Amino acid sequence: MCPYDFSENAGEALRYAVKLANPNTEICLLNIIQLPYLIDPYGFVYYDEKADQLKNDVESAMEKKINELNDRYKGFVFSPHIAVNNDPAEVILQKQQEAGCEMVIMGSHGRKGLKRLLMGSVAETVLREADCPVLIIKHK
Repeated sequence: MCPYDFSENAGEALRYAVKLANPNTEICLLNIIQLPYLIDPYGFVYYDEKADQLKNDVESAMEKKINELNDRYKGFVFSPHIAVNNDPAEVILQKQQEAGCEMVIMGSHGRKGLKRLLMGSVAETVLREADCPVLIIKHK
């Protein structure tokens, strides 16, 4: 499985996934849509009204990427998976278990200092909690 957010880091991880995989291997591309939201003083959560449009845009972009990958890498099977959740690590771990993925290959955004402390590290959480090998590709 390769978590894929259309970033350069994710692209590097995907290239490694193809290099390491055998032909006829299924490579799951997982995109996680994190929706902007607000919480009012009473605890109600409101999501941005553009959420449906964002999901449609991601589905369209993912379909285009899958077609591009199928043309470029003959013999591999690329399967798109899209989830809407504000906890990427949780989704990656859940999908890995559900799909029985043998390995997770993902990029790291390389946050440091206070940003990392406040936001946490998705890659670090997946590495610590996954029940399969995890390869983290550090962005050059």
